[in-house]
Amino acid sequence: MAGGEPEAPGPARTKFYALEAIGGMEERVALVIAFRADTKDLDIKSIVVPSDLKGIIIVEANRMKDLIDATIGVRNLKRKRPIPLKPEDVERIVKPAVEVAGLNIGDVVEVVAGPFKGRRGKVVEVSESKGEVKLQIIEAESRMIATVPIDEVRKVEE
Repeated sequence: MAGGEPEAPGPARTKFYALEAIGGMEERVALVIAFRADTKDLDIKSIVVPSDLKGIIIVEANRMKDLIDATIGVRNLKRKRPIPLKPEDVERIVKPAVEVAGLNIGDVVEVVAGPFKGRRGKVVEVSESKGEVKLQIIEAESRMIATVPIDEVRKVEE
């Protein structure tokens, strides 16, 4: 809005930020930030330390100013300025890994969600790193290959 007027009241949209900490010190830094946010009554919604990303702390806050206030002078932070993250990036980092055990090339599966829901397919490729499987849809009129998230298929017992 022009003239520095405050925004209209409404539901605040939280944003996600990444902080870089010295490896092995992530949990300590996260605890200090949480303590400061609590004692200074800052609007920080959550703090996550991903176990598979060394040196990274993810913080959810309504305003970057609150996050900066919580991190000023905190030891073991490499970078003082938070890095904005997209919600889909945070989901990818925080979402638990999908179990793909027992799913092999040639297995027949049923799609349980998405646009191919209810169809059966034969697994032609399993990509654990992407969390996807490529299926040859059995009930299609032509040879159709579809890429489907692993958590949207269920192995059919034959």
